[in-house]
Amino acid sequence: MHHPRFLGPALTAALIAFQAAAGLAATPGRDEADDPAYGKKPAWTSGENGGRGFKGWNLVGTGQPAAERGFKIADSRSINADINSAGGVAFGMFANRKGLVAEAYRTFDAPLDVGQTFSVEVAVNFRSGLRGLDIRAPASDKERVLFNFNVGADDYVVHKAATGNGSVGSAYHAKTSFKLTFTQTSEGAGSWTITRRGGIEGKSVGTYEGRAAGVKFYVNGTDGGKENEFWVNHLAITADGAP
Repeated sequence: MHHPRFLGPALTAALIAFQAAAGLAATPGRDEADDPAYGKKPAWTSGENGGRGFKGWNLVGTGQPAAERGFKIADSRSINADINSAGGVAFGMFANRKGLVAEAYRTFDAPLDVGQTFSVEVAVNFRSGLRGLDIRAPASDKERVLFNFNVGADDYVVHKAATGNGSVGSAYHAKTSFKLTFTQTSEGAGSWTITRRGGIEGKSVGTYEGRAAGVKFYVNGTDGGKENEFWVNHLAITADGAP
């Protein structure tokens, strides 16, 4: 397979488009919570598939009572952090009791090829329980976790990466969001960047091993209240040299 990093931007974009059409690379595209595919809000349900470059959402909730866990499309500013789309909404998740779990799986339409980047923004406030995301390998690699970013125990921590594991800075601010990017730099490895925004700013970098093929977002056993919700938006797959 060709390695787009050795080509100019125009040739890279053309090659990625060809490989995507052939099923060899993820289709460049993005998804926003205000996409018409999500129908009547605030409902957010399994199988819905907005944007391009991704397969449909798989939303899984476990534990009782079911009313205290779930998924919605609404205004992320309810937790003081704004990652809304132009339509004023983002994807929200909650699991407001110990033993409750909410998980949102999104598989790329093909694994990232060399030179492709997946990016997403997440927003948090309180840090009880667990919430975060996993970057996952393709089914051919047992969908193993290549990277984990977890918010909990009053910290923001990277796990399972090849390099850069550990806290990215534990200081709390009510207005906190992160942009995470994952660039496939070779057939079996990539680089990641976390950029913190809001009341506190910062940047952390590292690498992962494997080929990124999807993402899982999760919330697990938090306290109650809107400040414990986890918000996600601006999912994008881009090619090297693309805007």
